[in-house]
Amino acid sequence: MSLWQRWRPWLRQERVLLVELATMLLMALVIGVYFLEHFSARLEAQQRQELTSLARQTALRAAESMVGDDLISLNVIARETRALDTVSEARFLSVARQPLAGGELPSAATVRVEVPVALADGEPAGALVLAARPSAAREGLESGYVLVVLGVLLLRVAGEVMWRRIQRGLPARADGETPGTGLDSGDAEVMDGAPPSIVFQRPQGSGGPGGSDLRLSIVNFDHFRQRYTADALRALLDDYHHLLSEVARLYGGQVERGLGDRALVRFPGQPLSSTSFAALCAGLLFLRLARLQGPRRKSHQAPALEFKALVCDDFGEEESWALCVAGVPGRLQVPESQLTRGELDVKALYQPERALTVMSGERQVRLQPVEQLAYRYQALLRSQAEAVMGDGLGSGPAGEDGVSPSR
Repeated sequence: MSLWQRWRPWLRQERVLLVELATMLLMALVIGVYFLEHFSARLEAQQRQELTSLARQTALRAAESMVGDDLISLNVIARETRALDTVSEARFLSVARQPLAGGELPSAATVRVEVPVALADGEPAGALVLAARPSAAREGLESGYVLVVLGVLLLRVAGEVMWRRIQRGLPARADGETPGTGLDSGDAEVMDGAPPSIVFQRPQGSGGPGGSDLRLSIVNFDHFRQRYTADALRALLDDYHHLLSEVARLYGGQVERGLGDRALVRFPGQPLSSTSFAALCAGLLFLRLARLQGPRRKSHQAPALEFKALVCDDFGEEESWALCVAGVPGRLQVPESQLTRGELDVKALYQPERALTVMSGERQVRLQPVEQLAYRYQALLRSQAEAVMGDGLGSGPAGEDGVSPSR
């Protein structure tokens, strides 16, 4: 396994945090460069002003020595000037621009000042060049700013870690769920435990090697179960059963449990990428058909049902169903770990920042809502939905099937 394959799941999982840290670092860099440039300009102007005043005083002192070619005095003056904290080098030049005393000016000096040297009567004697010593203030400011930026980034990471630990200790709840709805298997049974209208063979377990599962739960199913009689409820679900059977047939799935009985569609076979993609397409197609079915049912005064869907392959029966119930209504959820294992991350469009974090036993599961497939797959999904609806599946009005609320 290459280094990229090893780190790819972690980078994908932490993509939101990494983008935020990169944005913070970029903003800090822009702000730092802006203020450091302004600080450097002000510091350079102050150094130039101080150096000019010092150079004029030194030029008056060295004028007589330069006219008399007193090189010893000029070297003494140059050495005393270099001893100052603000000066790195001093050099005396003759009228012909020939060096008389002092050393070579450093090339790294950013501030240089040259003043003419003249006698009291105005006779020119030469020139004096002073180079400023690099200021330690800028270096200290740069080091301090880097430490502050690193501290802010570390605080952001520490805050994220603390937030995740706090969330890990809280019961997960999906958007739109009533308080108290979680991953309790008993609550899941109440939500979707009505007798099915079509009896399917019950499997011994869910998930496992050699295939993928599609789980479907009905939103607010307890409300429909209390309002309708058993026969009316079976008739209410009949249209959706036909849709689910047709979708399973299209993608090679086996409906092992019907709607209202912890619906389960099994996609056996290998490789995992093929079965996961088949389950994903089937789930998205069924949700699309259920939405298209809504206006038809409402036109016949029949209620339109809304579903939650989950694609998984490595969760047990109770755990996978609880994850399905904890999902977002009208969305298909996929655990982030399966997005990479099943190679769905390159075939589906989703937003990692909208992932739903759910506590499943001792582990934390991030359910990623898949918005739609990539364009080339989405077009095929759309045409399949039109073909299924065009065949008249599920078009029978619920009111004509004898479905009526129990009084």
